Amino acid sequence: MRRLALFASLLLALTACGGDDDSAPLDASIPEDAFDPHMGLRLPRCEDTDPAPETPLPHVASTLVSTLVPHVDRQARSGPRNPAQEVGETMYRDLDYHLVDVGPGQPHLTRTDLGANTTATTERRSLAWFAHLSDFQLVDDESPTRLARIDNASIPGGLRAQEAYLPRAVSAMSRTLARVEREERPYDFAIVTGDCADSAQQNEIQWVIDLMNGTPGLHTDSGDDDDPVPGEANDPKDPFDPTPFPAPWLFVPGNHDVEVVGVSAPNDRLRETALGVDAPSGTRDYRQWYAPVTSGPIPADPDRAIVDRDDIVEMLRAATSSGPHGPAGHGYPATGEVDTSLGANWTYDAIPGLLRILSIDTSDLTGGSKGMIRRPTVDGWLIPELDRAVADGVLVMLASHHSTTSIDRVVGEVGGDEVEDALTPEEIEALVASRAEVIAWLVGHTHDNRVRAVPGPDAAHPGYWEIMTSAIADYPSQARMIELVDNADGTLSIFATIVDYDTDDCMERRFRALTQMEWVAAWVDDVSRDAEDGNVQLVRAVPASAQAAVTAARATAPSRIESLTTLAE
Repeated sequence: MRRLALFASLLLALTACGGDDDSAPLDASIPEDAFDPHMGLRLPRCEDTDPAPETPLPHVASTLVSTLVPHVDRQARSGPRNPAQEVGETMYRDLDYHLVDVGPGQPHLTRTDLGANTTATTERRSLAWFAHLSDFQLVDDESPTRLARIDNASIPGGLRAQEAYLPRAVSAMSRTLARVEREERPYDFAIVTGDCADSAQQNEIQWVIDLMNGTPGLHTDSGDDDDPVPGEANDPKDPFDPTPFPAPWLFVPGNHDVEVVGVSAPNDRLRETALGVDAPSGTRDYRQWYAPVTSGPIPADPDRAIVDRDDIVEMLRAATSSGPHGPAGHGYPATGEVDTSLGANWTYDAIPGLLRILSIDTSDLTGGSKGMIRRPTVDGWLIPELDRAVADGVLVMLASHHSTTSIDRVVGEVGGDEVEDALTPEEIEALVASRAEVIAWLVGHTHDNRVRAVPGPDAAHPGYWEIMTSAIADYPSQARMIELVDNADGTLSIFATIVDYDTDDCMERRFRALTQMEWVAAWVDDVSRDAEDGNVQLVRAVPASAQAAVTAARATAPSRIESLTTLAE
């Protein structure tokens, strides 16, 4: 209708200019897209919506230095318009929901919930230095399996305003962490705790691998080769050269990596839908202005094939063999058979002889977004691996997508039958907290920053720290830098420091603006702004079984504590 109205007004104007001759032909020099109100554009130019500000946001090492604060407070109620639609974005921009201010830094809060404390300063040694990221949910936003039609403030995530720009945000975080890193102290590794992809598709998993490895010409487009803004390198569907992640990275599977849109266990019908041309629950159509939701028909794409655990493991093992884009397998063994019958779990010596990571696959193949841990996995893999860690005298950190607070025992999302051999959250926490060698558990899933102490039964088994890092996909799109420090007094400190990504071009700025807009408009869940969940120093006693390893590591460990120097500068 808007195109018809424009055509009618243009015709009336030309007729008026032509005097009384109603039969005068239209000027053939008028370009065809003159009758298109968007002049050939299918997305707004980000240079128009998010130009470089007069005062750019500062590039800082971490939120210890300064924070990014929305210009407008989060609303108590969700806004009336979806920010992922043009009318919603226009409304919220007019209300300044996208504007960012610079706020004060947030110092480390020392937490001693597990009974240990420290006053150590000069004798400290840095034992490990790594990054924790989570929930990219890198999405094929043109897939027939999307749930765009049911997206609303109560059930968000089916249609994100910023989703097309997600790869640019991950690349921006890689660039930011590379800038912060000192040549003298490279990161030991990084861990991504699940939901790297959004809907268990082959193309999404491959995009994640190529994005983290900095593969040139990354093209996160499916179906037809879309070009919403004519020209090269000027819209999110154009190929671009991402910044490679600056450290070896480890992959932890989440529910979105192995379930369709993170909630549906794959079946023949869903596999057929993914490869088809009909989108029953709605997907984006980049052939039209502002990529509106459509049910089809849409161009099909064989790369949208649904993958399972074994497929993902093999894709990761094939991705790289060694070097800066490793490690080979990204947590999984580089060679030999990988048994996923108890889950796509892995064991990785992140700091050989000192720190071991155990990744638990908590995805529930009965369906549903919540996680599940079953007795055969605990008895057949977790407990034997913990026993082996004690025998080897190493510290242990667990990693999984789900926190125990997002674990259940039912088939599907809600209301299903109980799974008899599934453990309750309380059983899992009691088991892990009783293992003195486990000092921390890294998680994601909830799209929030949270730090929780899970106490053990006695002083010899003090429990562990659960560290949750927010999603890249949603506000505030942050990472954590984690540093393990020996205090030389029988205690360890785990410094966890939040890092914001730098924005160096308009597409990165647009991602930030749209992500913040969704949060201020209350179209996504709130996130913690409590100091206890932000920058923290988590104190914990050295387990007796690993004391010798900690003492030995001190001999070559740096005395400079990156969390108190590099991240504070």
